[in-house]
Amino acid sequence: MLRRPACVIATSILLTATLLAVTVSSCHPVSASQNQEPIEIVSVLGPLRPINWGGPRVEITLKNLGVEPVISLTATLEPATAFDTSFDFTFDDVSPSNPLQPNTSTSDTLTLIGGGFSSDVSYPLTINATLQNGGKFVYTKLVQIVPVSTSQNWEPIEIVSVLGPVPPFTPGGPGVEITLKNVSVEPVISLTATLELSESFDFTFDDVSPSNPLQPNASTSDTLTLIGGGFSSDVSYPLTINATLRNGAKFIYTKLVQIIEPPLNIGGIFAIRSQIWGLALVGAICALFQPHVAVLAILPIIFVYLSKSDL
Repeated sequence: MLRRPACVIATSILLTATLLAVTVSSCHPVSASQNQEPIEIVSVLGPLRPINWGGPRVEITLKNLGVEPVISLTATLEPATAFDTSFDFTFDDVSPSNPLQPNTSTSDTLTLIGGGFSSDVSYPLTINATLQNGGKFVYTKLVQIVPVSTSQNWEPIEIVSVLGPVPPFTPGGPGVEITLKNVSVEPVISLTATLELSESFDFTFDDVSPSNPLQPNASTSDTLTLIGGGFSSDVSYPLTINATLRNGAKFIYTKLVQIIEPPLNIGGIFAIRSQIWGLALVGAICALFQPHVAVLAILPIIFVYLSKSDL
């Protein structure tokens, strides 16, 4: 029986050990000590409106820079608190069934109960991410919590109109419709507007989202019943616009607006004034096609018809 030289046996052992090492290392999650950081910190903004007396609201936006989808994502912020409390941003929209795809961003907002911070101080932010291939990353970066600027010269959202009261008419409060227009060259993926009367009212514009962005030069409207709210048409009220563009840019600014009564149609005006019987009747009949008030149009049609003999 032939005997192998010792050098051949040693070489075989080394090759086998190398192959095993490569196989084992490929099965382990990615080490937190590696330099690769697949999650970019886009922004840490605060305090956000509306002001909460329990603590400031902070929004963190993260972006997946890797080539692999992220299936789990959290960020732990450690600002200055009386009890050395940390705050966990959970990013619940990122999950195995809804992974964060490469080159996309996600945001999470949290009220830091009992927390405080200074805009010129850096705080530790720990990123904890799990990739779809099983890789895990945990690393800490120093971040500054940047105040949301209201002094930017560029305002990508134009306030087209603020109308009220609008249907449906309820005893709980008046309805107000806000129409906004994207005047930038970048699609808008998130849009809200907060109207300040005796209290704050949030218009959410649910038709604007990352999957259905508001394209340049396009407009969108949202209607809200201001429960317990009231306003005067000759008074200006603060309206805060909060917009996120698809490139990650965020804009928050406040404008003074007047809530204008919606114009009546011509037929409706003549129906009220009873100046021209034909147009008055047309105006009353048109009310039949208005949602929520069609049933109320029956009596006006009867009265306008009977009033012909008075003209």
